[in-house]
Amino acid sequence: MNIATFFRSARRLAIVLLALSASGVAALLLLMVPSAAYAQLHGEAPTNRSLIRGHMVPLLRNHKPLHSENANRTLQLSIALKLRNEAQLDALLAAQNDPQSPLYHHYLTPQQFTEQFGPTPETVNRVVTYLRSQGLRVNGVSPNRTLISASGNVSQIEQAFAITLADYQVGNRTVYAPTSEPSVPAQLGGLILNIAGLDNVAHYHPLGLQRLSSSQVPHTGPGGGYTPSELRTAYDMNSLINGGSNGSGQTVAIFELDGYRASDVNAYLSYYGLGSAKYSNVLVDGATNTAGSGAIEVELDMEVVSAIAPGANQKIYIGPNTNTGVNDTYNRIVTDNLAKVVSISWGECEAAAGTSELATLDNIFKQGAAQGQAFFAASGDSGAYDCDNSSLAVDSPADDPYVVGVGGTHLVTGSGGTYSSESAWSNPNDTQRSPYGSGGGGGISSYFARPSYQTGPNLTNANRMVPDVSADADPATGYSVYCTVTAAGCSSSGWLTVGGTSAAAPLWAGVAADVNQYLTSQGKATLGSASATIYRLYNTAQTYSAYHDITSGNNLYYSATTGYDLATGIGSPDVWNFARDVAGTSGGGGGGGGGGGGTTTQLLSNPGFENGSTPWQESSSGGYEIVDPTNPHTGSYSAYLCGYNGCNDQIWQTVTLPSTTTKVVLSYWLYISTQESGSTCYDYFYARIRTSSGSTITTVQTRCNANASGWTQYTFDLTSALSSYYGQQIQVYFQGTTDSSLVTNFFVDDVALNDTHS
Repeated sequence: MNIATFFRSARRLAIVLLALSASGVAALLLLMVPSAAYAQLHGEAPTNRSLIRGHMVPLLRNHKPLHSENANRTLQLSIALKLRNEAQLDALLAAQNDPQSPLYHHYLTPQQFTEQFGPTPETVNRVVTYLRSQGLRVNGVSPNRTLISASGNVSQIEQAFAITLADYQVGNRTVYAPTSEPSVPAQLGGLILNIAGLDNVAHYHPLGLQRLSSSQVPHTGPGGGYTPSELRTAYDMNSLINGGSNGSGQTVAIFELDGYRASDVNAYLSYYGLGSAKYSNVLVDGATNTAGSGAIEVELDMEVVSAIAPGANQKIYIGPNTNTGVNDTYNRIVTDNLAKVVSISWGECEAAAGTSELATLDNIFKQGAAQGQAFFAASGDSGAYDCDNSSLAVDSPADDPYVVGVGGTHLVTGSGGTYSSESAWSNPNDTQRSPYGSGGGGGISSYFARPSYQTGPNLTNANRMVPDVSADADPATGYSVYCTVTAAGCSSSGWLTVGGTSAAAPLWAGVAADVNQYLTSQGKATLGSASATIYRLYNTAQTYSAYHDITSGNNLYYSATTGYDLATGIGSPDVWNFARDVAGTSGGGGGGGGGGGGTTTQLLSNPGFENGSTPWQESSSGGYEIVDPTNPHTGSYSAYLCGYNGCNDQIWQTVTLPSTTTKVVLSYWLYISTQESGSTCYDYFYARIRTSSGSTITTVQTRCNANASGWTQYTFDLTSALSSYYGQQIQVYFQGTTDSSLVTNFFVDDVALNDTHS
C-alpha cells in the first residue's frame, strides 16, 4: 500500500483523533494512527514527501471536525507555484519607488516579469505531470506560469496531497478544510507555494451594502446620499476635473465576484450627466454577468468610479466567489495589464485564509506593483474586528503591503458640499458586521511585516498597519447609488444611499485615474503602485496639504489622532493638493527619475493653519484671533485678516534659509471679498518678506478691494531677492488694512516657502 492510500484509509480515524484530543483520549488513539498521518498532524513530512506549509486556517484553530468530506465531491484547485529570483524582485520593487534610482518608475511588462521571475516551463511541466499521474484534470496554466488550474474529486485530491478533508461548522456555514498540511513527493519539494481550493472557509463578502432610507440620510441624491458634485467639492477635485483631468485615457479595473444590471449604471450616468458608458466585462473561470445578491456592490463600484473619473474606461473583472476564483481573477487583472488602477471592494478576514493563500495573493500583487499597477482595497466594515467576532483582526487584501488599504470616515459638508469636518466611522448599534458594531476596518496584520515605505509619525509597529488612507464610508453620510436588482435588496425605485469602505475604495481609485492623467499631461511619472508616493506625501514636507488629518472618532477600538492612526490611516484626500504635490515630487515622464537639482524643503510649519497659530505670530488692532474657521481654502482654518473698520491685522512666521540655498519660491492662496465698489483702492493686502527684526526685504504682492476675487493661488520666485540672506532668518509676513468705512475681508491659506538647496 503506498503512503497516500495508507493515509487515506485512516481519514476517519484521524478525524476522531482530532475530535477527541481535548478529552485526553488522544494518547491511546495515537497508537492506532498510521505513522504518515501522525507525522502530518504534528507538522512533519511523511517519508519521502515534502510538506507545503500554510494551509491550516487560523479561523478553525478552535473548531473540531464534524466528519469527513464527501469523497465524490468535485473540487476546483488553483495551484500556485513559487516565484524565482525573489530577492532580485524585492530589490527591483524598492528601486522602482526610490526617486534616486535610475529604475525609478521604470516598470515591467507581464512578459518581462514572467521571463525574470515566473516559474520555468520545466517546473510547470513537472508539477503538471504529477497532477495528471494522480488522476487530476489539468485545465490550464496562467500566462505568467504562476497558477495551474486543476480539478478532481475529494478522493483523488486527498491521495495526491496525502491529506484528509473534513467538514467544520463555522457560524451558520458548514465548510471543509484539510486536517493537516498537504505534501507532495520530495522531488517536487520547494516548487509549490499554495493549493487554493483545499478549503472553502474564506468566502469573500462585499465591504458595504449598508443602506438607509432616504428619510434617514442627508444630502441631495434622489434617495439621499452624496452626489458626484458634492463628493468632488468636499474632496477638492473640481480644479483637477474641470481642468480636463477626468480620467480620460486611463483604465480602471474593478474586481468583482457578482454581476450587475447595465441599465442601472446607465441610469446613474444619465441622471448625473457623466457621459456615455465606458465599461466592458472580463469574465473569469466561467463566471457570467448575472446580477445576484452582490449586484449592489458591483453597481456601487462602477457608479462611484464614474462619479470621480467619468472619462476613464472601466474593465469589470468578474470571477467566482471561491479561493480559486479570487486568485484567478486577480491574476487575470495582472497578466492582462490593461489597467494601471484597480478597485477592490470585496474582502475576507485575514484569519480565514491560510498563510500560503496570503502569500499567493502577495505574489500576484507584487507582479502588479512591478508593472506599475495600483490596487485600492476596502479595509472592511467591522471596525477593528474584521472576523466578525471579539478578536482584533484586519481584512484581506487590504492587509497586503502591495495594496492601498482604504478605511472609512463620517464626512460632514457645508453649503454646496464644501468640506466641513471628518471623523472616524463607527456605529456600535449596527451589529450586522461584528458584535461590537460597524466601522472602518483598521488594525495590525498578523502575517505581513510593515513595509519599508510605511514610515512617518505614529508608524511604529513591526507589522503592517492598516488602513493607509480613508474616505467617506458611514451609511449615515453615504453615497447616492442607483440599483433595481431585487436579489440584492434594491427597490424598484432605484435610488438609495450606500455606505461602507466599499464606496471609499472606488473613490480613491477614481482619484488615482484623474491624477494619473494630470501627471501625464505635466510630463511626470504616474502614481505607479501608489503606496510609496502616498506615504512620501505624508512623511516629507510638501507644498500643499494633500490630506485631511482626521483626529476624532474611533473604529470601535482604535481612536483617530493627529497623524497616522489605525482608524483612518493618513487621512482623506484633498485631491487638487494631492495631485500638485505628486507633480512636484514625481520624476519626468516615462519613468525617469529623481535627483539632480538638489533637495526641496517646505520651510514653513503649520502652513495651512490647521494646528492653531503656532508657530505663526499675529497682531490684530481689533483684538481678533486671526487663525479662524470662517473661510478655509482647504481643511478647517485659514488666516482671516480684517473684516472690520480701521483694521491693521498682521501674521508672520520666522524661518531660516539654508546656507546652500539655490532657489526660493513662495506660494499661497488668497481670497478677497468686499463691501466696496468701483476700481478705487481703499483697503489693502500686503505679502512681504522681512528680516528677523521686522524690516522689509521685499514686498512680494499688494492687492486691494478692487481686486476682489475667490480663492486664487499666487507663486513668486524669490531667489534673487533673497540671495543675500542665505543662512539667515527671514519672516514670511502678511498684512491687511481697511479704512473707516465699508469693510474688506482678506483670507490667506496653504502657504508654502519651498527652498531648494544642495
